[in-house]
Amino acid sequence: MSVSHTDPRDLARRWQAVLGRLQLEVAPHNWETWLKDTRAIRWDGTTVVVEARTAFNCEWLEQRLSPSVTRVSLEIFGEGTVVAFVPRGTVKPSLDEAPLPAEPTCNGAGARTLGGLLGSVNAHYTFERYLPAEGNQVALESCRALLEVGECRINPVVIYGAPGMGKTHLLHALATRAAHEGRAVACLSAEQFANRYLAAFRSGNDAFAEFQTELRSTNLLIIDDLQYLAGREGTLRELVHTIDAIINSGGDVVVASEVPPHAMGVLDRLASRLMAGIVARVSPFHLAERRAFIEQLAREHRVSLPGWAIERMAGCEVPSVRVLQGAVHAAVQLQRLNHLDLRRLDAELTVLSVAAAAPAALEDRELLDAIAGHFGVTFDDLLGRGRRQQVTSARATAAAALRERGRSLSAIGNMMGKRDRGTVRELSERGQRLLEDDQLLRRLIAV
Repeated sequence: MSVSHTDPRDLARRWQAVLGRLQLEVAPHNWETWLKDTRAIRWDGTTVVVEARTAFNCEWLEQRLSPSVTRVSLEIFGEGTVVAFVPRGTVKPSLDEAPLPAEPTCNGAGARTLGGLLGSVNAHYTFERYLPAEGNQVALESCRALLEVGECRINPVVIYGAPGMGKTHLLHALATRAAHEGRAVACLSAEQFANRYLAAFRSGNDAFAEFQTELRSTNLLIIDDLQYLAGREGTLRELVHTIDAIINSGGDVVVASEVPPHAMGVLDRLASRLMAGIVARVSPFHLAERRAFIEQLAREHRVSLPGWAIERMAGCEVPSVRVLQGAVHAAVQLQRLNHLDLRRLDAELTVLSVAAAAPAALEDRELLDAIAGHFGVTFDDLLGRGRRQQVTSARATAAAALRERGRSLSAIGNMMGKRDRGTVRELSERGQRLLEDDQLLRRLIAV
């Protein structure tokens, strides 16, 4: 980490400015529960390390409020800023350089680790917390094989499956473990790769050469959500050359996508390179696996759930680990408050069943139709200029949901009635606030 560009008092002042803005934007309950007690403890000019009370708080902030926190932090700290949430007491409040922790806990989405990794990881995602199952066995073992010394490794590894199946967890577990073993690792989302490429391209030859050298000299390249690069031919061509350079020099490449290579909409030569490696699908848990996942999650939160509650949740056949996780978190909170009973749990599972009834991997048009139906409006209403409250709320939610899928502001604008980037940005920010306050809607679009 480089030397800090600020002193502790200035760091505290800047973070208070971030919190002041967020207090006006997020729901009062979310502010009091998750943000109010956070504290910025380090800043190296790029990464702001922020303490939250517990690892669970870090995970919640990373999953639910990261877009809002990142947006405001960019305005207060400057372009290129990322935020890393860590549990209280796990990182020394110092602005000096620090190595990657021996046992990392929780870094927020869009955050660099505290050393050793290029890009973004959530170090809370580890192999130890990844539940082996029949539907993820090939993907898990393919990633672990890349860590074996002396093995004849097969490259590249492609992991695909519906949203919420744990693909990102597996990628970040691999990135963190490989970095701890001394390998040079780049772990980027497709959007991060595209943004780095475009910024370097626009900055001139020296910057572009530095971008290429930085990525092509890594020993392990990891790209998440590759399907979002469909149609970006310049970016895809650069990715092909980067993959070739890394593999030809003895390195490894792992990518994740919601669809297999032939359905990604990428260049033919990239799809053929990906198909030449290992293509592993991740599938939903079976009953016994759902039960094991629920028990594991409850243990992590140090809560003992009654057997009847575990069986009731395990009996819900859902296509997404993320949706099941939401139900377990609700049950854990009810148990902590001594309010867990059949009626309250069934109320949570009713929400779960609504989400489970949605398709496992909604296409963009299907997603917009689902959001429109939730608000009682039509798809044409979303594209139109109507100002009824239901219509504007549905439109804002649709923009936020598409933004979470990695769609660019321009692409969303074209999809939603040729709206300009500024309008889409405002819609997305409002929609994010709506999603934070409506858990049923959040679980519906998460599937």
